[in-house]
Amino acid sequence: MFKPRRKKFVRSEVADPLQLQPRDIELLHNVGEFRFLNTPQILALHKGGERNLHRRLISLFQHGYLDRPKSQTSAKLSSAHMVYTLGRKGAELLSKDAKEREGVFRRLRENERTLPLIAHSLMISQFRICLTLAAEKSGIKILRWLQGQDLKELLRTVHGDHPSLVPDAFFTLEDKDEVINFFLEADKGNMQRGIFVKKLKGYWSWRSDDRLKEKLRLNHFRVLTLTPSERRSDSLRNAGKDGDPRGTGSAMFLFASEKQYSLSEPKNILEPIWKSPKDEAHHTILE
Repeated sequence: MFKPRRKKFVRSEVADPLQLQPRDIELLHNVGEFRFLNTPQILALHKGGERNLHRRLISLFQHGYLDRPKSQTSAKLSSAHMVYTLGRKGAELLSKDAKEREGVFRRLRENERTLPLIAHSLMISQFRICLTLAAEKSGIKILRWLQGQDLKELLRTVHGDHPSLVPDAFFTLEDKDEVINFFLEADKGNMQRGIFVKKLKGYWSWRSDDRLKEKLRLNHFRVLTLTPSERRSDSLRNAGKDGDPRGTGSAMFLFASEKQYSLSEPKNILEPIWKSPKDEAHHTILE
């Protein structure tokens, strides 16, 4: 019997409640934490049968636990990759109490406002997943990860209601006995040179910001900038020479193209693919 093809962004009428499995709950937690994930990224995080996982994603969408943002069709993304974010039922499920529920729904509202920036969000997710996979293989620990509204709220406690600089993410790695802090900037190729240099100068000033260092437990930090291509990376790296007062470039700023690592080769993210404005040498983020 012929079955009509489901529309990608329209839920079909479902009669039976979905019996959630432990893997479903883990998947919802991942999507809620990363905010936007595409199918290859979800597959990288969840080992197992690819066909079964695709079926569960469809079921979770059909029953309202996951959403498929319609605006992904105009976000210059691969048409073969479906993008997922948390749905209302998923948000309710992950909430343990009223306070946490409000936090989850706040993220959901933020997602809705951020729909035109899906590609930017996926760029951050791609980096974080590759870092997670590489860290697992290398024995490195990711001690914390903050982004979006959570990071902005923390910065407000130091710099007031309107922080002049809000990174795309902040995270901390532990490598053996060394703890290293990083701020992340994800550039999609449309940031003006002047604005970017102003950001780097802001980061430079944070080196002497005792209030911020105390709040984030910062001893020292590096700033990583991701770009769509090596050409763009070199362009911003050259601009980055003006990010410190000496104008010679600082090793605290590191640049790489997102094409230099992938879900199939996540370990590259810890390899010497990074360059600074200071020299032409290749560096690792753990140096």
